[in-house]
Amino acid sequence: MQEKVKKFNESMPCHRKPMPVYARLLDIESEIGELAKEYLESSRYGTTQFAMNEDFVMEYGDVLYSLLSLANEMGIDAESSLDTVIAKYRKRIEEKNSMGSK
Repeated sequence: MQEKVKKFNESMPCHRKPMPVYARLLDIESEIGELAKEYLESSRYGTTQFAMNEDFVMEYGDVLYSLLSLANEMGIDAESSLDTVIAKYRKRIEEKNSMGSK
């Protein structure tokens, strides 16, 4: 997935390369907000059961794209980072029966 995002971004003439980190972080925050808003709207602001829909899936994709773009621009191997975090959580669960840091 990370390579797919990298190739796409490199092929876009309108895409500033690299996007400044502060701008990418603000983009990620914005996309997460849109994902949350879609959840709220789909559940009528928590008054009904959430039902998965196409708009929610698209907003999730926007968040993922933005996160992978940041990884590429910062030289982070997203899969390796994920593997490290899963190992950290696994160790916490084994030692404390919790994923939390405290």
